[in-house]
Amino acid sequence: MPQYGWVLDYKRCIECRACEAACKQWNGLETGIRFRRVRIYESGQYPKVQSQALSLACNHCENPLCLKACPTKSMYRHPATGAVLIKQETCIGCGLCSDFCPYGAPQLNTKTMKMSKCTMCSDRLEQGLDPACVTLCPTGALQFGRWEDVESQGTDRAPNFPNPATTQPSIRFINPSWSGVNGTEEVKA
Repeated sequence: MPQYGWVLDYKRCIECRACEAACKQWNGLETGIRFRRVRIYESGQYPKVQSQALSLACNHCENPLCLKACPTKSMYRHPATGAVLIKQETCIGCGLCSDFCPYGAPQLNTKTMKMSKCTMCSDRLEQGLDPACVTLCPTGALQFGRWEDVESQGTDRAPNFPNPATTQPSIRFINPSWSGVNGTEEVKA
């Protein structure tokens, strides 16, 4: 089964949220649901303040805790893309997948009362296209590719990103060097 992943060079991210907009439009998402979220973190004290933008979605982890936590086995891997998806017809909306996901990817759709999350645009991948979020990134800060090509780029750790050791998320970070929120964390690629 193929595996895909993202690369985020957050020094190139200009916080425009085009990735969020592309995702919402392609997936026809309801108000309040965002599969991709740009989160802004600030650290330091004036005049030495630093800002970090992280464009995050479901990381379609190699060891997805959400999939293991689902009591109805509604979480599954897409056979052609390796994406972790939710079978809407069997999902009961219990939220255990969200409780166990350290990245907060699964969300409750209050209209359907079912869980939903990033699909890695599996429908687009099957057509040979990149996910919608990647196609609209104007600076190339968000990139996508086969995991064997992506895995060697950058690092798996970044400030304000949960420890990847358990889930092994399919995302890599380029240029993660800044002082963390508490002013003591320094990560360099």
